[in-house]
Amino acid sequence: APAPAHAPVAASGATRRRIDKLDDLDQANKRLKTAFDELDRNRVTQINNLEEKEKQLLDRLSMLDEEKHKTASANGKIDVSDDDFLEINAGGKVIAVKRATLTQLRGSRLEAMFSGRWDKKLVRDSSGRLFLDVNGDCFQAIVDYMNE
Repeated sequence: APAPAHAPVAASGATRRRIDKLDDLDQANKRLKTAFDELDRNRVTQINNLEEKEKQLLDRLSMLDEEKHKTASANGKIDVSDDDFLEINAGGKVIAVKRATLTQLRGSRLEAMFSGRWDKKLVRDSSGRLFLDVNGDCFQAIVDYMNE
């Protein structure tokens, strides 16, 4: 007779432990959901910040392109082509070269000088060729290297 009396108590204790475990799981699930929601809010905030920065950069790029176009209009030609042949008097040596050859290194002094933006400001010789006060053989070596 004593064994059956303890059986319901043991079952009741096991049930209580299961309920406690379910409560613990429920609390852990709520903490995970809260953490996930916070991470998602942070992600959305970061995306919004990045989109705003991108918009600012695109606006700045547009302004710089407009300024570049104005500079080209005022000091050079806006209808230049990479296929244009330039005749350059380099220290007395005449060198014919495609514009693309001299402008292939973006951001370089050669690219800026021969991009067309400054054509009206570049010094010319009596025949109208671009004049550079440099060693002609050295400039020819640079052109040859860039043609490779």
